[in-house]
Parts: sequence; C-alpha cells; structure tokens
Amino acid sequence: MTGRHIGAVAGILLGGIGCMKADRLVAVQNDVFEMDAGEDAAWGRGPFSAPTVVTLLPNNTTDIHGSSLTQDELEIYFSCAALGEASFHIWHSTRSSLNAAWNTATMVNEITGIGSDQDPDVSGDGLTLYFASDRAGEGYQLYVSRRDTKGQQWRSPGLVEVEGLTSSTLDVRGPSVDPNELFMTFCSAPQGTENFKLYSASRTDPLVAWENVQELSGINSNIADADPALFHDSLSIIWSSRAPNNKSWDLVEVSRSDPSTLFSDAPTRLDSLNTSVSERYPWVSQDGTHILFSREAEGGPGIIYEAWR
Repeated sequence: MTGRHIGAVAGILLGGIGCMKADRLVAVQNDVFEMDAGEDAAWGRGPFSAPTVVTLLPNNTTDIHGSSLTQDELEIYFSCAALGEASFHIWHSTRSSLNAAWNTATMVNEITGIGSDQDPDVSGDGLTLYFASDRAGEGYQLYVSRRDTKGQQWRSPGLVEVEGLTSSTLDVRGPSVDPNELFMTFCSAPQGTENFKLYSASRTDPLVAWENVQELSGINSNIADADPALFHDSLSIIWSSRAPNNKSWDLVEVSRSDPSTLFSDAPTRLDSLNTSVSERYPWVSQDGTHILFSREAEGGPGIIYEAWR
C-alpha cells in the first residue's frame, strides 16, 4: 500500500550479510544468490512463531500497516486509513504492560499534514519519530519530529535533509533508523510504480544532514524490495521482497558481521510468517525476537500481526 522515494542517488553500493543454508536460487541484480528458507540461521534461532493479530482499533473498517514500537514496547505508532480513503495518517496507542491490551488508538494530530503520512519509525526512547509524507505535493519524502519527554505532543515535523535526495520524480518511504541515528535504511521507486529498491544513508553526528546514500545492491533483487527494518544495532535487517515468488510480497532477512561490512549474503525467507498474500512493513525488536508486520490480500485492507522467536 505504500512505496518509498529517494532522489538522485549518488553512489550505488551494497550493504548487508548473514550466514545461511540454501534451498533454491533467486536472481539478485545480475548475479545468482541462494535464497534460504526455514530457520533463521543468521541468529542461530528457529523460525518465528505463528503470527497473531494485533488489535489497535475496535472494528475492521480501517486499513492498517507500518507499525513501530518504542524499546519498552508500551507505545506503538502505525499508518491508518479508513476503508475506501486514499490518505493515510499516523496513529498511536499505549498499554500499561507487555501483557496488557492496547488502548484504543488515536491519530497523532500535531504531525498530520495534507495528503498521506505513512511508515512511522519511532526511536527506542520514544522521543524521535521519522515518517514518509507526500504533503509537499512532489512525491513522498522523509520527515522527522521530536519531543522532549514521552507523553508530550510532537513538535512540527521538518523535512529530513539527505544529500542526493533531490529528485521530485522519486518516492522515498519506509525509514528505519539505528538507535544512534547514524545509519538509516529506506526504499525508493519512481513515482507511480512499485519498483522499489533498498538504500542506506549515514552520518557521523545525529545533528547533521544525512549523506553517503548507497543502493543496497548486494541484497536488492531484480524485482522489488521495500520496507526495511533494522535491528541488532544495524547488523541485521528484515524487509519485504517480491523475489521469492514474483507475485506477492514476502518477508526476508539478512545479517552482517560488523557495521563496516556490506550486506551481501543470500536472504533468509521467513516462511513461518509468509503466506500466499503479501507480508509487508515489518518492525523488529533490537534483539530480533519480536516482529510486527502487515498482512495484505490483493485489494484488501492491511492487518497488523505479531510473532516471536
């Protein structure tokens, strides 16, 4: 239901890794990589448990996706639109404990703009919120809002400054930022298409503009890749890819040994989560054991699920 934009991308490099067992071949760019299935070999853990629905609103009249939680997992942000409406907005809910039900969600009015706001990425401390918006009327761009303490209203969001993201013909969406705000992944496609590719940007100080935009060509397929979710201090990433079946979107994962190496190994298919419909917009806890994602049948609304490993 969403896409992502970047602009004129300077360099095209890679990014990412893992160690896996292969069972079938998938063409990635001009090379052929082995696509893993089954367990998450990169983490040495078994697959995720069977997913269950996350109840955030009291009825089924909405289209929901793109969730993100704070580190304590007591606050959640997500994209929501009433069925039949084109515009998404950022919504929010809290709960009193990990075992408690989510309170009825409400729209985050102070950051709502004209058009659609999607793909929220809230920091672990709950004080920084990245998201994608087409409020400027030139495709989706990345925005950020901040606040001083949890419970406060968010300040007016500002455009994320990224060197190289200047084209008005591309959509940039799905930001996922590491806990130090020094490394970010996102995806981009020409406006009006779903030909998404994964990209990264970095910086040396959280107060300066993002730079070093690179295509993650080591893990991008030759079909479509979107919705990245960083975790494990940027050593691992789960995203949505159309490479496994060239029809619906599936969740895949890869890891790398340290931040200075490139994501490049064959992705692991998360088959305990994937179905014949699309699984998209993952969020993953930093320890890699908890995942939220949206399941979307063709033409149907998105529903958020969660699972553990």
